Amino acid sequence: MKRLTENSVENYFLFVGSHVLMHPEERQTQLVMLKKQLKSGAPRDEIEAIAAKIRFAERLSPMDKYYVVAQEISEKITCWSKQRAAKGLPEFHVCTGGGPGVMEAANRGAYNKGALTLGFGSTRPEWGTMNKYVSEQGAFEFHYFFMRKFWMAYKCMGLIVLPGGYGSLDELFELLSLLSSKKILHNLPVVLVGTDFWKRAINFDFLRETMMLSEQHTSLFVYKDTAQEVFEYLVEQVTQATETGENETVDAAKRRRIAAASSSQAP
Repeated sequence: MKRLTENSVENYFLFVGSHVLMHPEERQTQLVMLKKQLKSGAPRDEIEAIAAKIRFAERLSPMDKYYVVAQEISEKITCWSKQRAAKGLPEFHVCTGGGPGVMEAANRGAYNKGALTLGFGSTRPEWGTMNKYVSEQGAFEFHYFFMRKFWMAYKCMGLIVLPGGYGSLDELFELLSLLSSKKILHNLPVVLVGTDFWKRAINFDFLRETMMLSEQHTSLFVYKDTAQEVFEYLVEQVTQATETGENETVDAAKRRRIAAASSSQAP
């Protein structure tokens, strides 16, 4: 909390998505290198391992377009946030889980535009260190997963969900649960990026037909496909919340909770 306050981080948009995606150009470089290794020859088990990596990369490569989309969304948000700051308005930072893939792409977009970019890591050995686009002041490593989830949600003013697996689904459904149960009272836009992907991945229509979800539940999120569509929707939501005074109300409520917690710990 102290470091976020010192760096004037009051709001952020949280990006989640697969850690296995990469920039299309980097994917092509990876495939060229793997195919060179395959041609150069090696023991049979190594050849089989390389061939498996090639199949994996080729099958995954169509999804790499979402790396570019995440980066573009982040760049647009960062430029808009800087314009707000120049007018004396609150900024909106980019926050991710600090790992590779979509997380790297989002951090990269903010980094490229010269902004502080946040990474809330979770001690994942398979990821190694945080991606190189997370700012030093914005890098946080959490041992306890529940604390990471708390801080991801605490100052979150919008969730951007790109194609991903269990981790992305976890963040999506957790925030949808908090919104539907009124544990989050302020407007928090949730955007599923990639209409075709998400409509095939999760059949929300069927859940509604079987009365497992209501129309109100499925109104908590929207589908978008391009970076421009996502950006325009987020700006629209922030503008509406500002015009109704909702952001000021939320900020005041947070400050009251922090003040109450501090006074209760005083000797």
